[in-house]
Amino acid sequence: MYGNRNDQAVMKSCDTLDASDRRLVAALQVRPRAGSGEIARALGEHERTVARRIQRLIGAHVIRPTAELDPARYGLESVQLRLEVRRGAMERTACALSRRPDVRRVVSVSGRSDVLWCEVMVEQGGGLHSLMRHGLPPALSVEKFHVATTLRTFTTVAQWRLPVLTPAEAERLRAGSVRLAGDPGTSFDLSESDRHMAGALVRNFRMSLTELAKEVGFSVATAGRRVGWLLERGVLRPRIEIEPKLVGFPLQAQICLKVSPAGLEATGTALAACPEVRYCAATTGTRNMILEVAAEREADLYRFFSERLGGIPHINDFTAELITHAYKRGSVVKDGFLAAVSPA
Repeated sequence: MYGNRNDQAVMKSCDTLDASDRRLVAALQVRPRAGSGEIARALGEHERTVARRIQRLIGAHVIRPTAELDPARYGLESVQLRLEVRRGAMERTACALSRRPDVRRVVSVSGRSDVLWCEVMVEQGGGLHSLMRHGLPPALSVEKFHVATTLRTFTTVAQWRLPVLTPAEAERLRAGSVRLAGDPGTSFDLSESDRHMAGALVRNFRMSLTELAKEVGFSVATAGRRVGWLLERGVLRPRIEIEPKLVGFPLQAQICLKVSPAGLEATGTALAACPEVRYCAATTGTRNMILEVAAEREADLYRFFSERLGGIPHINDFTAELITHAYKRGSVVKDGFLAAVSPA
């Protein structure tokens, strides 16, 4: 039986997933709500085998089917914070940040001091002013912090793909996907029911329409239409959350670039197409572009610096810090973290 305690112990002890599991993860990245039969047909596998493996991966919390809310479509702004934390207060501060619903990423990075990066969602208009005026609660033990507002997102972790499927396999899976419609910059006034539905899908993007309809109080048909509407408008971006090290990318880096203004669009577009790049956004500040990249080996990370970044003429300077630990990614607080650091 898959998904039991023994399976979870095995999965948590593994350094990486095997090739078959990586292919399943890649298939779910392309089509997160696809049924076992659809994935099996696309990959040429047996449906029962696919169903058991997916159940095992989800049951062991190796993958989390979730979604990202597009802040611009939801009336929010994304703010990037680099926090220098008082020595010895890293875990307590990360815990407090991870508990906040307005924070959707918390990672620690290498450096001369204890440093956390996090992404905070603030209300458009007055949210950034409030953050700058009032700062962060003293309990967070933050000594210094730097704020950068996200101006344009070129790619997000939700769009990162493992390069293990053939083009034909990926296309078979994409054939049933919902296509984006409308202007990417459009925002929408969402009903309470839509917000409730979006929240349920962020918690579990593979929730069945029957379960979703029951939770929101819609018919199954109406729930299906509303899910389609949220996806077509880009309010929700499906995401399969998995730690990169489990799929063969143990090295991750947080990179800040200084890009000439005339080259921002070309640079962001080029970097978003790189398989190493999990996140890329233009921001305010002298370092006006932020990346998260994943690599298999130090040599691969060096090649990314020297060839990928070095080959783009608009990049004038950059800084890079290794991500040493992820406390929260998207809506997902990493297993065992809060229990380990919270008071009894």
